[in-house]
Amino acid sequence: MQMKDVIRRKRRECGLTQEQVAERLGVSTPAVNKWENGTTCPDISLLAPLARLLRTDINTLLCFQEDLTEENVVEYTTQITKAAQSEGIEEAFRLIQEKVREYPCCAKLLYQMAAVLIGLPILLPCTEEQIRKSNAYAIELYERVETCDDPIYVNRARYVLASRWIQEENYEKAQKMIDLLPEYDGLDKRQLRISMLMKQKKSEEAAELLEKKLNSSIQEVFLLLNSLATVAVWEGDRERAGKLAEYGENVMRIFQWDYSAYTVAFSVAVEEQDADRCLEILEKMLKALEKPYKLEDSILFAHVKRKESDAEQKEADSTMMRTRIKDALLTAIEKDETFDFLRKRPEFWKLAEKFRETPQDLKQPGGTV
Repeated sequence: MQMKDVIRRKRRECGLTQEQVAERLGVSTPAVNKWENGTTCPDISLLAPLARLLRTDINTLLCFQEDLTEENVVEYTTQITKAAQSEGIEEAFRLIQEKVREYPCCAKLLYQMAAVLIGLPILLPCTEEQIRKSNAYAIELYERVETCDDPIYVNRARYVLASRWIQEENYEKAQKMIDLLPEYDGLDKRQLRISMLMKQKKSEEAAELLEKKLNSSIQEVFLLLNSLATVAVWEGDRERAGKLAEYGENVMRIFQWDYSAYTVAFSVAVEEQDADRCLEILEKMLKALEKPYKLEDSILFAHVKRKESDAEQKEADSTMMRTRIKDALLTAIEKDETFDFLRKRPEFWKLAEKFRETPQDLKQPGGTV
């Protein structure tokens, strides 16, 4: 909220007209009108009398807020995501820059805005330049988080940066970030909170925490199985890799979403450069993305709180998300050198043409589909 909006709102709350405010402060009515339109601001000598007249304080009048709450950050993230969906990634980029300038040292905001910048190019149609620009600004924000005073977000940013440098094979930078992270000590205060809530018979709160911990634990196990399966391929143990892929599939079926269940097997097939197997699994993944997915339908996550919205909007959001994932998956295969072997197969291009939601010029070796 800007100062002009605060003045207008507080004046109305006090039941005052612009003329009355002008009279009591010894200024003209047009001057007050300009304050509320944002054309000019009150003279610094009038700030204290104006704040007293409007029964507020100067900090509120100047819209000074030292930090943001988690709720504020979630609200801004939602606004920016909606703007990106309706007006494009450039508008989202502008809004992020605007909010970051307003709160340049708020670690939680910088971290979340960086995450949004990384995620939007995956979910929205973007040019190569937009992707480059978005990723570069995200890295800049993560590096700024690292200089903040909030140790939780500092370590989160270091973790993300380390992961990024590993992907880019910049191992010196990655090792520097890893060395700055605290050693894992196995202590998890969530379990203590769960134990206390259960002792107090606070079933609803205990169940919510249990489900959140279960969610993160399942995803951690899945990622470990994925990595183990990849290592098994490198070691030439195809049988073990296949078994680990099956375990990963079984673990992710807990979420009742077939798409995620197939991803380990797909990773194994990619590592083995088994085009036939890749095509078989890819078709299953694309078909799975056409089915509605509701985490709340699982008995394992019945207590996890979700943002309230009408059923129609939830369905629309779910459909859009599945469409974006589908398009992002196909785009990655079309562009990433890892999938060179798959792009040589005409069957892949037929799948891309069949399942892609966003029309694009699909080019395969030797022609266009």
